[in-house]
Amino acid sequence: MAEVTEYTLRHHLEPICPRDDHLMRFEAKGIAWKALATDRRRESMPSYHCNFEGCSVRYDPANGYFTVVLEPQQPYFIEEPGVNLFQCPTHGAWLYRTKEHTADSHLLWRCPIAGCAYTHVDPTRT
Repeated sequence: MAEVTEYTLRHHLEPICPRDDHLMRFEAKGIAWKALATDRRRESMPSYHCNFEGCSVRYDPANGYFTVVLEPQQPYFIEEPGVNLFQCPTHGAWLYRTKEHTADSHLLWRCPIAGCAYTHVDPTRT
């Protein structure tokens, strides 16, 4: 499986939050932090953010679903337990949950990489 090293996070994906099933919104600036303690530059990572009633879950292809703990030097990502189960066999990107379901109501997961049509049906979840 290929490692996700470079990708463009598309702003038109529609991932749903694993905690509350609400649509997550794209944030171009996403998470921001200082590059170094002595440097004025700031780094940022675009991501999708739930933010429903204070929910802090985020999603991006390299990290999957996660929560952020802001540390003084840089953010610390905590993986959402039991959610990041499926990766694209071509790109290695974590799949995201969609509101789409199969004909038999099983949950559908999609690859976030532009041009990839890979999907996974999770028969254990509806």
